[in-house]
Amino acid sequence: MNHLEAIQKGLDEKKNHNEIVRKVYLSYPTYALIDDDERKFEIFNSISKYFAVPIISIQVAGSAKVGHSFHKKRQFVPKESDLDISIIDPGLYIRYVEIVFNETRGYSDRTKFPVKNGVSTADEFLAYITKGIFRVDLMPSCDERANLNKFFGQLSRKNTDLFKTINTAIYMSQTFFESKQRSAIRNYQDYKVI
Repeated sequence: MNHLEAIQKGLDEKKNHNEIVRKVYLSYPTYALIDDDERKFEIFNSISKYFAVPIISIQVAGSAKVGHSFHKKRQFVPKESDLDISIIDPGLYIRYVEIVFNETRGYSDRTKFPVKNGVSTADEFLAYITKGIFRVDLMPSCDERANLNKFFGQLSRKNTDLFKTINTAIYMSQTFFESKQRSAIRNYQDYKVI
């Protein structure tokens, strides 16, 4: 059974969205890396070593995981689609939240946050933090962000034959990861496979 069939089966059986997420996003293989176990290991092992987290805490979300982006309504396209890495580790989450807390003096200095369309992303960053998600792309400018960008830039360049970029988000726990992926299940219900 492929990823889409598993999602549909769960919906047909009126399963809780968290159970569908657990099944497809946490136990099924990564669509873009099926039959490429060596590459999967190399990517995951590099991330595991860089962050000093267990390799089992590294997961994949998005179109690379299931073969389709339900948000963008398109299939995974090699070289054009990203590899969205999710790291589920409370210690790592707290470490990065504390870095940002210290860099921004308790979020009082918002000048280092990225600006999108003329607006600081500080509020967006904090909204994700309340959902147990640390979005690296919304992290304020600091040495640690530069180090993360360098690491993921190098990892992305090693894998440009398959992924446009490799990026990450850090989750406080599996509960928060499941909560975020529930939106993908909801979007799937409106999605029509091309």
